[in-house]
Amino acid sequence: MNSVDDVKSVAVIGSGVMGHGIAEVYALNGYPVWMMDVNDELLRKGMNYIKSELRTLIDNGFTTEEEAEKAVNRISTTTSLREAVEGREFVTEAVTEDLKLKRRVFSEMENYVSEDAILASNTSGLMITNIARGLKRPERVIGTHFSVPPHIVPGVEIIRGKKTSDTTFKIAYDLIKKIGKVPFVVKKEIDGFLLNRLQLALNREAFYLVEKGVATPEDVDICLNSVLGFRWATVGPFRQIDSAGIDTAARVWKYLLPTLANYRRTPKIIIDKVARGEYGMKTGKGIFEYPNIEEAYRKRDDGFLKTLKVMKTIWK
Repeated sequence: MNSVDDVKSVAVIGSGVMGHGIAEVYALNGYPVWMMDVNDELLRKGMNYIKSELRTLIDNGFTTEEEAEKAVNRISTTTSLREAVEGREFVTEAVTEDLKLKRRVFSEMENYVSEDAILASNTSGLMITNIARGLKRPERVIGTHFSVPPHIVPGVEIIRGKKTSDTTFKIAYDLIKKIGKVPFVVKKEIDGFLLNRLQLALNREAFYLVEKGVATPEDVDICLNSVLGFRWATVGPFRQIDSAGIDTAARVWKYLLPTLANYRRTPKIIIDKVARGEYGMKTGKGIFEYPNIEEAYRKRDDGFLKTLKVMKTIWK
């Protein structure tokens, strides 16, 4: 392949939290999609999620009944990896975050795809170079990391491995833009890439403050929603420091940095919640309680979509 125009169809391996949403995005943007998983029940659940999410998009004015129906009809499901990837120009792997599993999937895919097909991983932090190790053509492997919920969140991380070719990078970057997403590039591989390193640093401090009794989870969320999140939606941390004054930042950092959380352990709150099976929204209880799980997800997505509408006017 020479350009993004050569991508005519795509495959998504995995129909779970990320996979079904990624398939949905490609289908909404006109691409025939083959979505693969290990059994029909998982695929059925994935398609049900897609239909429910499309309804939310319709209700918020992001698509129409007609376009949603077309998107659903563009998605084929299969339990055969070969059927999913054979003849596809672009494949996105979205299986469990396990290096051995991902390498096994990529190794098998390489037997079925054409020589110039691009193989992308949705890994949230595993090295692309390690995923591609042992493949005949590691230059066609790249990371395209979508975020939850992938059918709404605009940003997508593009991660090059050590052997990723310029052509692979250019086509993947252009494809992410073509499907209406906002690509940002990880120039040098590092565990966690950009997104999860930044997110974990903030979460570590948030949980530290709650553990120390400085604030409640509710007030930490309010602080982020009403101040940091509000600013960062239009002005990132570097421009924010520019606007506030680098000299001011230097003075604050000098006295505040030594007091910040620097532990390398999982917060006790998280350990206790996992032990009790309180995994968050998907189980009805996590840090907060969710009596109606389906309604909780819908409310979250409605909020995201309202924010996205505003952000699209700002980004123009």
